[in-house]
Amino acid sequence: MSFKSFLISKTFWTQIAIAFTLIVILLLANMYGIRVYTNHGESLPVPELSGLPLEDAEQLLLSKKLGFEIADSIYLDGAEPGSVIGQEPVAGHMVKEGRTIFLSICALAPEQIAMPQLTDISFRQAVSIMQSVGLNVGLITYVPSEFSNLVLGQMIDGKEIASGELVNRGVRIDLMIGKTQTGEKTVVPNLFGETLSQARGEIASLFLNVGAVIFDETIASKDDSLSAKIWQQRPSYKSYDEIELGASIDIWLTLDENKLINESDLGLENDSIVEVN
Repeated sequence: MSFKSFLISKTFWTQIAIAFTLIVILLLANMYGIRVYTNHGESLPVPELSGLPLEDAEQLLLSKKLGFEIADSIYLDGAEPGSVIGQEPVAGHMVKEGRTIFLSICALAPEQIAMPQLTDISFRQAVSIMQSVGLNVGLITYVPSEFSNLVLGQMIDGKEIASGELVNRGVRIDLMIGKTQTGEKTVVPNLFGETLSQARGEIASLFLNVGAVIFDETIASKDDSLSAKIWQQRPSYKSYDEIELGASIDIWLTLDENKLINESDLGLENDSIVEVN
């Protein structure tokens, strides 16, 4: 049989059909295999883990065929030690089976550091040292002294703390500051739009104290209080240029963007006072 006759023969076209069918079957099988191997289109939402004990979070992730890894351990005041305080990806994010979820865990106890020597140095030096080791300024009390703004005592909850004594990182240190009898004053800061943490630092740097901390109805949790911003203060920087050292400033905080559009000096009548420790 000539080659030309073979090309138009039934046998040739039968073989072509068989080869084509095999190629299609192989392609379909390959696509199906890849689809199964990669779980194409099969994803599930990451569960909400915040607040769960680590053991419960682990069981929940295992039931979803997800892995986990502890990315960080931080002591958070108000959170249950050993519980989940953060996750990545966040709850609701769609992932495939086998994905590793990175968790942040509340440490069993706060980290402790040696109390630095803050006495017999200036207040500004003391604040700088405290910030460098992770301590916060607490109540500032002024006492008569011939040395103005000299730190005369360091305390926690009214108890004198000696240098070298172990204290929790992040604790507030109350300071006794010397004040000459000259009626020294300092400027009233503009705290509008600042968080409580930012305001504490600025108020302390001006030798003043935080007075009442007042949250409105938009604050429902500890996290809310950390992100809330100041929309009012008393005394107002608009009404007073200067106040005496050691005076207190009351602050109002909110998450309501409407209250943060324009500065206001008006007081509130129905807010409850809550001091965040």
